[in-house]
Formats: sequence, C-alpha cells, structure tokens
Amino acid sequence: MVDDSIIKRWLVIAIIVLVFVLSLLILRPILVAIGIGILFAYIFSPFFKLINKYIKNKTLAAFLLLLTIAVVVLVPLIYWTPTIIRQTFDIYQNFQNYNFSQIFESYVGKDLAPSLALNFDNIVSKFFSSFLGQFTSLLINLPTILLNFAVFLFTFFYVIRDSDKLKDYLSSLSPFSEKTEEKFLNELRGITNAIVFGQVIIGVVQGLALGIGFFILGVPKTIILTFIAIIICMIPFLGSGLVWIPVSFFLLASGQTYSGIFLLLYGGLFVSSLDNIIRPIILSRKSSTLPIPVSIIGTIGGLFVFGIAGLILGPLILAYAMIIIEFYQQGKLGELFK
Repeated sequence: MVDDSIIKRWLVIAIIVLVFVLSLLILRPILVAIGIGILFAYIFSPFFKLINKYIKNKTLAAFLLLLTIAVVVLVPLIYWTPTIIRQTFDIYQNFQNYNFSQIFESYVGKDLAPSLALNFDNIVSKFFSSFLGQFTSLLINLPTILLNFAVFLFTFFYVIRDSDKLKDYLSSLSPFSEKTEEKFLNELRGITNAIVFGQVIIGVVQGLALGIGFFILGVPKTIILTFIAIIICMIPFLGSGLVWIPVSFFLLASGQTYSGIFLLLYGGLFVSSLDNIIRPIILSRKSSTLPIPVSIIGTIGGLFVFGIAGLILGPLILAYAMIIIEFYQQGKLGELFK
C-alpha cells in the first residue's frame, strides 16, 4: 500500500510546478516589457537618486522621472513615426528609379555590372520591405504595444522606487554565498554597464551627432537617415561609416562637392572619434568587456527574438551566460551555492 505522505508530497510538488508553469504562461507575453523596465530602472537610478536628493518623497520622485521618460519617448514617437514611414518609402522609390548598373559599369565593366546591380537592388528592396514591415506590424499590433508599454512603465516605477527593498528581497532568495554573490553581481554590473553605456548610449550619441550634420548640410530624408544611423551605430563592428560614407559620395556625385567633403571630414574626424571621447567618461576602468563576436551574435540573435529591444537584451543574455561558463571553467561553479 502506498504511503499517504508520499502521495501528499507528490501532490504538493505537482501543484507547485503547475502554479509556476501557469505563472510563466501569464508572464510570457510581457516578459520583455518587464525586463526592459528593470533595465531602464538600473540605467536611470543615478537620475532617481539625484531627484530624490531634492524631493524626499520616493513615490513623487519616481513618478516625476517616469513622467519625464514617458514624454521623452512618446512625443517623438507619435510625432516622427509618420515622417519616418514617408521618408523610408520615398528613399525606396528613389532607389528603384536609380540606374545602379550604370554606376557599377565604371568599376567592374559592362559584363558584371547588370548582375551586381540586380543583386544590390534585391538587397536594398528586402531591407526597405523589412523596415516598412516593422512599422506596419507596429500599427497592427498597437493595442498590444501600448499594453506592453504600460507594463514597462509600471515595472520601472516600482523597481526604481523600491530598489533597496527589491535588492534585499532577491538577496534573501539567492542560493549564492554572500562573498560569491557580491562577486557575481559585480561581474553582472560591469558587463551591463559595458553593453548599455558602451554600446547603446554611445551608439545613440553617434547617430544623433551624424543626424545634426545631415540637418546642417540640408541632406534630404534626414529623419530616417538619423534613425538608421542610430540603429547601425548600436551594432558592434558596423559603425557610423556605413551611413555617412554613402551619403557623402551621394552628395559628391550630385554636384554638392563642399557638402560631400565636409561630411567626409565630419564623419571621419568627429563622429567616429566620439567613441574614444565618450567611452572613458561614462565607463569606469572596472567595466567588463564583451568579446566582439559574442556581442555581434547576441545583437543579431536578439533582433530576431526580441525585435529592437534585442539590441540590448541579446548581448546581455549571452554575456550573463558567459559569466556562468567562466565560473564553470575556473572550477568555481560550486562556489555559487551556499
């Protein structure tokens, strides 16, 4: 006869597993929003501490910061999205009407030029079709996106307001020893800073700086070019040159010699050097570095899985996995546990 205590034990285990599985299913559609909310709370924690220094009420300080972020994100998004879509479509049409075969002839001859032009046209078509498809998907899934944005704001507010309590709570649940936990958290903090500030923030600054140059020179479709520049600058190994070099040659080819030369100098001497200027300022020497191949793979894979948010989440997840693997290689995996 089966012992009643064994049946009860397995029944309790089954109920616990069921509860956690159902909880995961409930959270699954909003996990990315929650993760980004936590990440933003970490990024903006210095601003929260600064506001809280003058406004002692944590709830009010967190609400003011939340309101500022919501306005900074939503207002440009609502205002510029139609312009970005229109300019993307206009650029695509211009590419369609452009004779690339004639351009390639001067470099590779008449035999190879048509096939190269056809391949190039296919690549450009796929890029713009995918780009426009993202905006179409955004409009179709607008209610879902708004709900996720609400979850992001909700998560950000409570995490940044109650960060001390949350840290103590997670520490109480941690299976790690106190010494190892501190070392593990330092590794996570270092790699997070390297990716968020060293990759994302610097990429945004370089893209915006390039956009300012486009605006000053009167380059057409400045908004969409700036948006593309920001995305490309955030991807390791690519860099802003993929944007300002083609635009410079376009200006030179269209007879705007001074503008083309200025953009070449501006992009090569100023925009490209912003990385070396800003990185030492916003990153401490203790910040970890992520190998370029891992960073590129994480970014590309993250884009496939998480969309734009994958630019940050992809490299972060791979970086955290590498930290655990490093503990294993050093034979210290057992030290992670109490």
